Amino acid sequence: MNKFFYYNSSCAGVNTQSVFSIDPYVTAIKELLVSELKQVVFYIEKLRSFDFDMTSYTDKVIEFITVLIVNLDFTKENTFIIIEDLYNNKKMLEKMYISACEKSDTEPELFPENSGNLSSKDIILKALNDKEKDIKTNGLNLKIDKNKKYLYEIMMNIVLNACNKLIELKSFGISLESAKNSVLSFLNTTNIPSLSDNELKTIIKDFAKKNYEITKILYDTLLERFGPISKNSVEICEKEGQAILVSGSGFDELEKILSAVKGLNINVYSYQEMISAFQYEKFKQHPNFAGHYTKATNNIQSDFAEFPGPVFVTRNSMPKIDVIRGRIFTSTKYPAFGISKIENDNFEPLIKSSLETKGFLKGYTLKSIDIGYNRAEIDNGINDILAKFRNKEIDNIIIIGHTNIFSLSDEYISEFLDLNFTNDYIISFSRNKKRDNYLQVNSYLDFGILYEIVEKLIKAESDIKNHINIFLADCSYTTISHIFNFIHLEVKNIFLGSCCPNVVSPVLMEGLEEMFNVKQITTPKEDFDKTKE
Repeated sequence: MNKFFYYNSSCAGVNTQSVFSIDPYVTAIKELLVSELKQVVFYIEKLRSFDFDMTSYTDKVIEFITVLIVNLDFTKENTFIIIEDLYNNKKMLEKMYISACEKSDTEPELFPENSGNLSSKDIILKALNDKEKDIKTNGLNLKIDKNKKYLYEIMMNIVLNACNKLIELKSFGISLESAKNSVLSFLNTTNIPSLSDNELKTIIKDFAKKNYEITKILYDTLLERFGPISKNSVEICEKEGQAILVSGSGFDELEKILSAVKGLNINVYSYQEMISAFQYEKFKQHPNFAGHYTKATNNIQSDFAEFPGPVFVTRNSMPKIDVIRGRIFTSTKYPAFGISKIENDNFEPLIKSSLETKGFLKGYTLKSIDIGYNRAEIDNGINDILAKFRNKEIDNIIIIGHTNIFSLSDEYISEFLDLNFTNDYIISFSRNKKRDNYLQVNSYLDFGILYEIVEKLIKAESDIKNHINIFLADCSYTTISHIFNFIHLEVKNIFLGSCCPNVVSPVLMEGLEEMFNVKQITTPKEDFDKTKE
Protein backbone atom coordinates (compact mmCIF):
# COMPACT_ATOMS: atom_id res chain seq x y z
CA MET A 1 0.00 0.00 0.00
CA ASN A 2 1.24 3.48 -0.85
CA LYS A 3 1.50 6.21 1.72
CA PHE A 4 -2.09 6.75 2.84
CA PHE A 5 -3.65 10.19 2.78
CA TYR A 6 -7.06 9.92 4.39
CA TYR A 7 -9.74 12.55 4.27
CA ASN A 8 -9.73 14.71 7.36
CA SER A 9 -13.24 15.64 8.43
CA SER A 10 -12.13 19.01 9.78
CA CYS A 11 -11.12 20.15 6.30
CA ALA A 12 -13.69 22.24 4.54
CA GLY A 13 -13.02 20.58 1.22
CA VAL A 14 -13.71 17.40 -0.66
CA ASN A 15 -12.75 13.86 0.32
CA THR A 16 -9.66 13.78 -1.85
CA GLN A 17 -6.12 15.03 -1.57
CA SER A 18 -6.60 18.78 -1.87
CA VAL A 19 -4.56 21.94 -2.15
CA PHE A 20 -5.39 24.42 0.59
CA SER A 21 -4.49 28.09 0.37
CA ILE A 22 -4.11 30.49 3.24
CA ASP A 23 -5.97 33.79 2.86
CA PRO A 24 -3.32 36.54 3.24
CA TYR A 25 -5.87 39.02 4.62
CA VAL A 26 -7.07 36.58 7.28
CA THR A 27 -3.43 35.81 8.13
CA ALA A 28 -2.75 39.55 8.40
CA ILE A 29 -5.62 39.89 10.89
CA LYS A 30 -4.26 37.01 12.95
CA GLU A 31 -0.70 38.39 12.98
CA LEU A 32 -1.89 41.85 14.01
CA LEU A 33 -4.10 40.38 16.76
CA VAL A 34 -1.26 38.21 18.08
CA SER A 35 1.12 41.17 18.04
CA GLU A 36 -1.27 43.35 20.06
CA LEU A 37 -2.14 40.51 22.45
CA LYS A 38 1.53 39.88 23.21
CA GLN A 39 2.03 43.56 24.03
CA VAL A 40 -1.05 43.62 26.30
CA VAL A 41 0.24 40.53 28.11
CA PHE A 42 3.69 42.12 28.42
CA TYR A 43 2.27 45.08 30.36
CA ILE A 44 -0.08 42.93 32.45
CA GLU A 45 2.91 40.92 33.63
CA LYS A 46 4.90 44.10 34.35
CA LEU A 47 2.04 45.53 36.42
CA ARG A 48 1.58 42.23 38.25
CA SER A 49 5.19 42.58 39.42
CA PHE A 50 4.05 45.81 41.14
CA ASP A 51 1.26 43.82 42.87
CA PHE A 52 -1.54 45.32 40.77
CA ASP A 53 -4.77 43.30 40.68
CA MET A 54 -4.95 42.41 36.99
CA THR A 55 -7.93 40.03 37.19
CA SER A 56 -10.27 42.03 34.93
CA TYR A 57 -7.56 42.55 32.30
CA THR A 58 -6.60 38.89 32.43
CA ASP A 59 -10.22 37.90 31.76
CA LYS A 60 -10.30 40.26 28.77
CA VAL A 61 -7.12 38.75 27.33
CA ILE A 62 -8.46 35.20 27.74
CA GLU A 63 -11.54 36.23 25.76
CA PHE A 64 -9.47 38.00 23.10
CA ILE A 65 -7.23 34.94 22.67
CA THR A 66 -10.23 32.68 22.00
CA VAL A 67 -11.12 34.93 19.07
CA LEU A 68 -8.16 33.37 17.23
CA ILE A 69 -9.79 29.92 17.38
CA VAL A 70 -12.78 30.87 15.28
CA ASN A 71 -13.01 31.70 11.61
CA LEU A 72 -11.27 35.09 11.28
CA ASP A 73 -13.38 36.10 8.27
CA PHE A 74 -14.82 38.98 10.32
CA THR A 75 -16.77 41.90 8.97
CA LYS A 76 -14.47 44.89 8.65
CA GLU A 77 -16.46 46.59 11.41
CA ASN A 78 -15.80 43.73 13.84
CA THR A 79 -12.13 43.65 12.82
CA PHE A 80 -11.77 47.34 13.65
CA ILE A 81 -13.58 46.92 16.98
CA ILE A 82 -11.37 44.02 18.09
CA ILE A 83 -8.03 45.55 17.09
CA GLU A 84 -8.93 49.04 18.33
CA ASP A 85 -10.11 47.59 21.66
CA LEU A 86 -6.86 45.66 22.06
CA TYR A 87 -4.80 48.71 21.15
CA ASN A 88 -6.66 50.95 23.65
CA ASN A 89 -6.18 48.39 26.42
CA LYS A 90 -2.49 48.19 25.61
CA LYS A 91 -2.05 51.97 25.75
CA MET A 92 -3.92 52.17 29.07
CA LEU A 93 -1.76 49.40 30.57
CA GLU A 94 1.40 51.03 29.24
CA LYS A 95 0.43 54.31 30.97
CA MET A 96 -0.32 52.51 34.22
CA TYR A 97 3.04 50.77 34.07
CA ILE A 98 5.00 53.98 33.36
CA SER A 99 3.18 55.70 36.23
CA ALA A 100 4.00 52.80 38.59
CA CYS A 101 7.67 52.99 37.56
CA GLU A 102 7.76 56.75 38.21
CA LYS A 103 6.29 56.31 41.68
CA SER A 104 8.84 53.65 42.56
CA ASP A 105 11.71 55.49 40.87
CA THR A 106 12.23 52.55 38.50
CA GLU A 107 13.34 52.75 34.88
CA PRO A 108 10.44 51.38 32.75
CA GLU A 109 11.11 48.52 30.33
CA LEU A 110 8.81 49.26 27.41
CA PHE A 111 7.82 46.72 24.79
CA PRO A 112 10.76 46.64 22.34
CA GLU A 113 8.82 46.33 19.08
CA ASN A 114 5.68 48.42 19.43
CA SER A 115 3.41 47.93 16.42
CA GLY A 116 2.68 51.67 16.25
CA ASN A 117 -0.49 53.69 16.37
CA LEU A 118 -3.72 51.73 15.75
CA SER A 119 -6.12 54.29 17.14
CA SER A 120 -8.41 54.70 14.12
CA LYS A 121 -10.09 52.62 11.42
CA ASP A 122 -8.03 54.19 8.63
CA ILE A 123 -4.73 53.42 10.39
CA ILE A 124 -5.84 49.83 11.19
CA LEU A 125 -6.91 49.27 7.58
CA LYS A 126 -3.56 50.55 6.30
CA ALA A 127 -1.67 48.31 8.79
CA LEU A 128 -3.69 45.28 7.61
CA ASN A 129 -3.19 46.10 3.94
CA ASP A 130 0.57 46.56 4.44
CA LYS A 131 0.79 43.27 6.31
CA GLU A 132 -1.28 41.51 3.65
CA LYS A 133 1.03 42.79 0.88
CA ASP A 134 4.06 41.64 2.85
CA ILE A 135 2.57 38.16 3.27
CA LYS A 136 1.75 37.93 -0.45
CA THR A 137 5.30 39.00 -1.31
CA ASN A 138 7.32 37.16 1.32
CA GLY A 139 4.92 34.50 2.65
CA LEU A 140 5.09 33.73 6.35
CA ASN A 141 8.80 34.47 6.52
CA LEU A 142 9.08 35.62 10.11
CA LYS A 143 12.31 37.25 11.20
CA ILE A 144 13.16 34.41 13.56
CA ASP A 145 14.95 31.14 13.06
CA LYS A 146 13.12 27.98 12.09
CA ASN A 147 13.12 26.34 15.53
CA LYS A 148 11.79 29.45 17.25
CA LYS A 149 9.07 29.67 14.61
CA TYR A 150 8.08 26.07 15.42
CA LEU A 151 8.09 26.67 19.15
CA TYR A 152 6.14 29.94 19.04
CA GLU A 153 3.48 28.34 16.81
CA ILE A 154 3.15 25.41 19.23
CA MET A 155 2.95 27.75 22.22
CA MET A 156 0.22 29.85 20.60
CA ASN A 157 -1.80 26.75 19.79
CA ILE A 158 -1.62 25.41 23.35
CA VAL A 159 -2.56 28.84 24.71
CA LEU A 160 -5.60 29.00 22.39
CA ASN A 161 -6.87 25.65 23.59
CA ALA A 162 -6.23 26.39 27.26
CA CYS A 163 -8.15 29.68 26.95
CA ASN A 164 -11.05 28.00 25.19
CA LYS A 165 -11.34 25.51 28.07
CA LEU A 166 -11.18 28.34 30.60
CA ILE A 167 -14.04 30.13 28.80
CA GLU A 168 -16.05 26.92 28.80
CA LEU A 169 -15.41 26.45 32.53
CA LYS A 170 -16.51 30.04 33.09
CA SER A 171 -19.89 29.16 31.57
CA PHE A 172 -20.26 26.66 34.45
CA GLY A 173 -19.32 29.31 37.03
CA ILE A 174 -15.76 28.04 37.51
CA SER A 175 -12.95 30.62 37.43
CA LEU A 176 -9.41 29.26 37.71
CA GLU A 177 -7.45 32.42 38.51
CA SER A 178 -4.06 30.76 38.95
CA ALA A 179 -4.51 28.92 35.64
CA LYS A 180 -5.37 32.19 33.88
CA ASN A 181 -2.24 33.81 35.31
CA SER A 182 -0.19 30.82 34.16
CA VAL A 183 -1.57 31.18 30.63
CA LEU A 184 -0.51 34.83 30.45
CA SER A 185 2.93 34.15 31.95
CA PHE A 186 3.41 31.34 29.44
CA LEU A 187 2.40 33.54 26.50
CA ASN A 188 4.67 36.33 27.76
CA THR A 189 7.73 34.10 27.35
CA THR A 190 7.34 34.63 23.58
CA ASN A 191 8.30 38.25 24.33
CA ILE A 192 11.75 37.15 25.56
CA PRO A 193 13.88 36.55 22.42
CA SER A 194 16.95 35.62 24.48
CA LEU A 195 15.40 32.31 25.60
CA SER A 196 17.10 29.35 23.96
CA ASP A 197 15.24 26.60 22.11
CA ASN A 198 15.83 24.17 24.98
CA GLU A 199 14.56 26.70 27.51
CA LEU A 200 11.41 27.21 25.46
CA LYS A 201 10.90 23.44 25.15
CA THR A 202 11.17 23.13 28.93
CA ILE A 203 8.69 26.00 29.40
CA ILE A 204 6.26 24.30 27.00
CA LYS A 205 6.52 20.98 28.83
CA ASP A 206 6.04 22.73 32.18
CA PHE A 207 2.92 24.50 30.92
CA ALA A 208 1.61 21.20 29.51
CA LYS A 209 1.09 20.14 33.13
CA LYS A 210 -1.13 23.17 33.78
CA ASN A 211 -2.98 22.61 30.50
CA TYR A 212 -3.61 19.00 31.53
CA GLU A 213 -5.01 20.15 34.88
CA ILE A 214 -7.40 22.53 33.11
CA THR A 215 -8.45 19.75 30.74
CA LYS A 216 -9.15 17.34 33.59
CA ILE A 217 -11.18 19.91 35.53
CA LEU A 218 -13.33 20.53 32.44
CA TYR A 219 -14.00 16.81 31.90
CA ASP A 220 -14.84 16.34 35.57
CA THR A 221 -17.19 19.33 35.38
CA LEU A 222 -18.99 17.92 32.33
CA LEU A 223 -19.39 14.59 34.10
CA GLU A 224 -20.77 16.25 37.21
CA ARG A 225 -23.13 18.50 35.24
CA PHE A 226 -24.44 16.08 32.61
CA GLY A 227 -23.47 12.58 33.79
CA PRO A 228 -23.24 9.82 34.55
CA ILE A 229 -22.00 8.33 31.30
CA SER A 230 -23.54 5.10 30.08
CA LYS A 231 -24.09 3.22 26.84
CA ASN A 232 -26.64 4.57 24.40
CA SER A 233 -27.74 3.79 20.85
CA VAL A 234 -27.71 6.81 18.54
CA GLU A 235 -29.45 6.94 15.18
CA ILE A 236 -27.75 8.58 12.24
CA CYS A 237 -30.97 9.83 10.83
CA GLU A 238 -33.35 12.39 9.39
CA LYS A 239 -36.77 12.62 11.01
CA GLU A 240 -39.74 14.23 9.34
CA GLY A 241 -40.26 17.78 10.56
CA GLN A 242 -38.42 20.98 11.39
CA ALA A 243 -34.77 20.68 12.39
CA ILE A 244 -31.80 22.39 14.07
CA LEU A 245 -28.21 21.14 13.74
CA VAL A 246 -25.80 21.76 16.64
CA SER A 247 -22.05 21.57 16.01
CA GLY A 248 -19.10 22.21 18.34
CA SER A 249 -18.37 21.13 21.90
CA GLY A 250 -20.44 23.47 24.08
CA PHE A 251 -22.74 21.05 25.87
CA ASP A 252 -24.18 23.84 28.01
CA GLU A 253 -25.41 25.61 24.87
CA LEU A 254 -26.85 22.39 23.49
CA GLU A 255 -28.77 21.96 26.75
CA LYS A 256 -30.15 25.51 26.48
CA ILE A 257 -31.30 24.93 22.89
CA LEU A 258 -33.03 21.67 23.87
CA SER A 259 -34.79 23.50 26.70
CA ALA A 260 -35.80 26.32 24.33
CA VAL A 261 -37.46 23.92 21.83
CA LYS A 262 -39.20 21.84 24.50
CA GLY A 263 -42.82 21.31 23.46
CA LEU A 264 -42.16 22.46 19.88
CA ASN A 265 -42.15 20.18 16.85
CA ILE A 266 -38.45 20.78 16.20
CA ASN A 267 -35.88 18.00 16.17
CA VAL A 268 -32.33 18.79 17.28
CA TYR A 269 -29.41 16.87 15.74
CA SER A 270 -25.77 16.61 16.81
CA TYR A 271 -22.91 17.11 14.36
CA GLN A 272 -19.31 15.88 14.60
CA GLU A 273 -17.99 15.96 18.22
CA MET A 274 -21.40 16.94 19.60
CA ILE A 275 -22.34 13.27 19.21
CA SER A 276 -20.56 12.74 22.56
CA ALA A 277 -23.55 14.37 24.29
CA PHE A 278 -25.58 11.20 23.71
CA GLN A 279 -23.48 9.29 26.26
CA TYR A 280 -24.50 11.62 29.12
CA GLU A 281 -27.61 10.80 31.13
CA LYS A 282 -28.96 14.35 31.14
CA PHE A 283 -29.26 14.54 27.36
CA LYS A 284 -31.21 11.29 27.23
CA GLN A 285 -34.03 13.15 28.99
CA HIS A 286 -34.69 15.46 26.03
CA PRO A 287 -37.18 13.96 23.52
CA ASN A 288 -36.30 16.62 20.92
CA PHE A 289 -32.69 15.36 20.76
CA ALA A 290 -33.42 13.23 17.70
CA GLY A 291 -30.09 11.81 16.58
CA HIS A 292 -26.87 12.50 14.71
CA TYR A 293 -26.68 14.04 11.24
CA THR A 294 -23.96 13.54 8.66
CA LYS A 295 -23.65 12.68 4.99
CA ALA A 296 -21.37 10.04 3.52
CA THR A 297 -18.66 12.53 2.57
CA ASN A 298 -18.78 14.20 5.98
CA ASN A 299 -17.87 17.45 4.28
CA ILE A 300 -18.68 20.34 6.65
CA GLN A 301 -19.42 22.76 3.87
CA SER A 302 -21.69 20.31 2.07
CA ASP A 303 -23.39 19.07 5.24
CA PHE A 304 -24.20 22.58 6.47
CA ALA A 305 -25.52 23.58 3.04
CA GLU A 306 -27.72 20.50 2.64
CA PHE A 307 -29.19 20.52 6.14
CA PRO A 308 -32.81 21.78 5.73
CA GLY A 309 -32.75 24.02 8.78
CA PRO A 310 -30.49 26.38 10.72
CA VAL A 311 -27.10 25.36 12.10
CA PHE A 312 -25.92 26.49 15.52
CA VAL A 313 -22.15 26.40 16.13
CA THR A 314 -21.29 26.58 19.82
CA ARG A 315 -18.94 29.30 21.03
CA ASN A 316 -15.43 29.41 19.59
CA SER A 317 -15.97 26.30 17.45
CA MET A 318 -16.46 27.81 14.00
CA PRO A 319 -14.55 25.91 11.30
CA LYS A 320 -13.06 27.66 8.29
CA ILE A 321 -15.92 27.36 5.79
CA ASP A 322 -17.59 29.18 2.92
CA VAL A 323 -21.22 28.27 3.13
CA ILE A 324 -24.66 29.73 2.71
CA ARG A 325 -25.09 32.84 4.82
CA GLY A 326 -27.96 33.60 7.14
CA ARG A 327 -28.78 30.08 8.38
CA ILE A 328 -25.72 29.68 10.59
CA PHE A 329 -25.86 30.98 14.14
CA THR A 330 -23.29 31.22 16.93
CA SER A 331 -22.88 32.81 20.35
CA THR A 332 -19.22 33.62 19.64
CA LYS A 333 -18.51 37.23 20.63
CA TYR A 334 -17.23 38.22 17.18
CA PRO A 335 -18.91 36.01 14.55
CA ALA A 336 -17.44 35.61 11.08
CA PHE A 337 -18.92 37.49 8.15
CA GLY A 338 -22.52 36.47 7.43
CA ILE A 339 -22.94 34.39 10.61
CA SER A 340 -25.86 35.44 12.82
CA LYS A 341 -25.12 36.10 16.46
CA ILE A 342 -27.16 34.73 19.37
CA GLU A 343 -26.94 36.97 22.42
CA ASN A 344 -27.92 36.46 26.07
CA ASP A 345 -29.10 32.88 25.38
CA ASN A 346 -32.01 34.20 23.33
CA PHE A 347 -32.58 31.37 20.84
CA GLU A 348 -35.76 32.84 19.34
CA PRO A 349 -34.00 33.79 16.04
CA LEU A 350 -32.69 30.20 15.75
CA ILE A 351 -36.15 28.73 16.43
CA LYS A 352 -37.80 31.21 14.04
CA SER A 353 -35.34 30.21 11.30
CA SER A 354 -36.12 26.53 11.90
CA LEU A 355 -39.88 27.08 11.67
CA GLU A 356 -39.44 29.05 8.43
CA THR A 357 -37.37 26.39 6.67
CA LYS A 358 -38.75 23.22 5.14
CA GLY A 359 -37.16 20.69 7.48
CA PHE A 360 -37.02 17.03 6.49
CA LEU A 361 -39.99 16.03 4.32
CA LYS A 362 -39.71 12.35 5.25
CA GLY A 363 -37.90 10.19 7.74
CA TYR A 364 -34.78 8.16 7.05
CA THR A 365 -32.38 6.21 9.28
CA LEU A 366 -28.97 5.29 7.89
CA LYS A 367 -27.91 3.18 10.87
CA SER A 368 -27.61 3.14 14.65
CA ILE A 369 -24.32 3.23 16.50
CA ASP A 370 -23.44 2.56 20.12
CA ILE A 371 -21.91 5.38 22.12
CA GLY A 372 -20.80 5.56 25.74
CA TYR A 373 -19.30 2.90 27.93
CA ASN A 374 -19.71 0.82 31.06
CA ARG A 375 -17.18 1.88 33.68
CA ALA A 376 -16.98 -1.63 35.18
CA GLU A 377 -16.01 -3.02 31.77
CA ILE A 378 -13.30 -0.36 31.47
CA ASP A 379 -11.92 -1.22 34.92
CA ASN A 380 -11.91 -4.93 34.05
CA GLY A 381 -9.99 -4.14 30.87
CA ILE A 382 -7.42 -2.07 32.78
CA ASN A 383 -6.93 -4.90 35.30
CA ASP A 384 -6.51 -7.38 32.42
CA ILE A 385 -3.84 -5.17 30.80
CA LEU A 386 -1.95 -4.76 34.08
CA ALA A 387 -2.02 -8.48 34.84
CA LYS A 388 -0.76 -9.42 31.37
CA PHE A 389 1.91 -6.71 31.42
CA ARG A 390 3.23 -7.89 34.79
CA ASN A 391 3.22 -11.52 33.59
CA LYS A 392 5.07 -10.45 30.41
CA GLU A 393 2.22 -11.74 28.22
CA ILE A 394 2.11 -8.35 26.53
CA ASP A 395 4.88 -5.86 25.93
CA ASN A 396 3.18 -3.04 24.02
CA ILE A 397 -0.09 -1.14 24.49
CA ILE A 398 -1.49 0.45 21.36
CA ILE A 399 -4.26 3.03 21.73
CA ILE A 400 -6.16 3.80 18.54
CA GLY A 401 -7.26 7.25 19.57
CA HIS A 402 -10.30 9.22 18.72
CA THR A 403 -11.18 9.46 15.10
CA ASN A 404 -14.21 10.79 13.36
CA ILE A 405 -16.12 7.55 13.00
CA PHE A 406 -17.49 8.52 9.61
CA SER A 407 -14.28 9.64 7.91
CA LEU A 408 -12.15 7.68 5.48
CA SER A 409 -9.45 7.34 8.15
CA ASP A 410 -11.40 4.14 8.86
CA GLU A 411 -9.45 2.65 5.94
CA TYR A 412 -6.13 3.16 7.75
CA ILE A 413 -7.53 1.81 11.03
CA SER A 414 -9.10 -1.23 9.36
CA GLU A 415 -5.80 -2.17 7.73
CA PHE A 416 -3.87 -1.47 10.93
CA LEU A 417 -6.10 -3.79 12.97
CA ASP A 418 -5.61 -6.59 10.43
CA LEU A 419 -1.87 -6.73 11.19
CA ASN A 420 -0.42 -9.66 13.10
CA PHE A 421 -0.33 -8.55 16.75
CA THR A 422 1.39 -11.00 19.08
CA ASN A 423 2.35 -9.50 22.42
CA ASP A 424 0.36 -6.26 21.98
CA TYR A 425 -2.81 -5.08 23.70
CA ILE A 426 -5.09 -2.77 21.74
CA ILE A 427 -7.43 -0.15 23.22
CA SER A 428 -9.65 1.11 20.42
CA PHE A 429 -11.78 4.25 20.44
CA SER A 430 -12.72 3.90 16.81
CA ARG A 431 -13.59 0.40 15.66
CA ASN A 432 -14.83 -2.76 17.30
CA LYS A 433 -13.07 -6.01 16.46
CA LYS A 434 -13.36 -9.43 18.04
CA ARG A 435 -9.88 -10.57 19.00
CA ASP A 436 -7.79 -11.32 22.06
CA ASN A 437 -6.16 -8.51 24.03
CA TYR A 438 -8.63 -5.93 22.76
CA LEU A 439 -10.62 -3.31 24.67
CA GLN A 440 -13.29 -1.33 22.79
CA VAL A 441 -14.39 2.05 24.18
CA ASN A 442 -17.18 3.91 22.37
CA SER A 443 -16.54 7.40 23.69
CA TYR A 444 -15.52 8.54 20.20
CA LEU A 445 -14.53 12.21 20.37
CA ASP A 446 -14.57 12.48 24.18
CA PHE A 447 -11.01 12.27 25.49
CA GLY A 448 -11.95 12.15 29.18
CA ILE A 449 -12.02 8.36 29.51
CA LEU A 450 -8.83 8.00 27.43
CA TYR A 451 -6.95 10.17 29.93
CA GLU A 452 -8.49 8.22 32.80
CA ILE A 453 -7.34 4.89 31.33
CA VAL A 454 -3.77 6.12 30.72
CA GLU A 455 -3.59 7.66 34.19
CA LYS A 456 -4.81 4.48 35.90
CA LEU A 457 -2.33 2.31 34.00
CA ILE A 458 0.61 4.59 34.84
CA LYS A 459 -0.43 5.01 38.46
CA ALA A 460 -0.62 1.23 38.93
CA GLU A 461 2.60 0.47 37.01
CA SER A 462 4.82 3.51 36.36
CA ASP A 463 7.04 1.76 33.77
CA ILE A 464 4.02 1.04 31.57
CA LYS A 465 4.19 4.58 30.11
CA ASN A 466 7.30 3.46 28.22
CA HIS A 467 5.16 0.86 26.43
CA ILE A 468 2.14 3.02 25.44
CA ASN A 469 1.68 4.08 21.81
CA ILE A 470 -1.13 6.48 20.93
CA PHE A 471 -2.48 6.93 17.39
CA LEU A 472 -4.53 10.08 16.75
CA ALA A 473 -5.86 9.39 13.29
CA ASP A 474 -8.13 12.40 12.97
CA CYS A 475 -7.18 16.02 13.52
CA SER A 476 -8.92 19.10 14.92
CA TYR A 477 -7.94 22.41 16.49
CA THR A 478 -7.75 20.64 19.89
CA THR A 479 -5.35 17.93 18.71
CA ILE A 480 -2.12 19.76 19.61
CA SER A 481 -3.41 20.34 23.13
CA HIS A 482 -4.10 16.61 23.46
CA ILE A 483 -0.63 15.76 22.13
CA PHE A 484 1.03 17.82 24.86
CA ASN A 485 -1.21 16.26 27.47
CA PHE A 486 0.21 12.88 26.38
CA ILE A 487 3.73 14.32 26.35
CA HIS A 488 3.07 15.44 29.94
CA LEU A 489 2.01 11.86 30.77
CA GLU A 490 5.29 10.67 29.17
CA VAL A 491 3.79 8.07 26.87
CA LYS A 492 6.27 6.29 24.60
CA ASN A 493 5.06 7.20 21.09
CA ILE A 494 2.50 9.61 19.68
CA PHE A 495 1.39 9.17 16.06
CA LEU A 496 -0.55 11.92 14.31
CA GLY A 497 -2.56 11.72 11.12
CA SER A 498 -2.38 14.28 8.32
CA CYS A 499 -3.95 17.63 9.18
CA CYS A 500 -5.29 20.13 6.69
CA PRO A 501 -3.54 23.51 6.87
CA ASN A 502 -6.68 25.40 7.92
CA VAL A 503 -6.76 23.28 11.10
CA VAL A 504 -3.09 22.65 11.94
CA SER A 505 -0.53 24.63 9.96
CA PRO A 506 2.42 22.93 8.20
CA VAL A 507 4.75 24.89 10.52
CA LEU A 508 3.06 23.29 13.51
CA MET A 509 3.29 19.80 12.01
CA GLU A 510 6.99 20.19 11.21
CA GLY A 511 7.74 21.54 14.68
CA LEU A 512 5.97 18.66 16.42
CA GLU A 513 7.92 16.12 14.40
CA GLU A 514 11.35 17.75 14.57
CA MET A 515 11.34 19.09 18.14
CA PHE A 516 9.02 16.75 20.07
CA ASN A 517 9.38 13.48 18.15
CA VAL A 518 5.67 13.28 17.30
CA LYS A 519 5.45 10.79 14.44
CA GLN A 520 3.29 11.42 11.40
CA ILE A 521 1.16 8.48 10.31
CA THR A 522 2.49 6.81 7.15
CA THR A 523 1.31 3.26 6.42
CA PRO A 524 -0.13 0.83 8.98
CA LYS A 525 2.80 -1.61 8.66
CA GLU A 526 5.51 1.07 8.90
CA ASP A 527 3.83 2.68 11.91
CA PHE A 528 3.28 -0.66 13.64
CA ASP A 529 7.00 -1.46 13.23
CA LYS A 530 7.87 1.89 14.87
CA THR A 531 5.98 0.85 18.02
CA LYS A 532 8.57 -1.93 18.42
CA GLU A 533 11.57 0.40 18.30
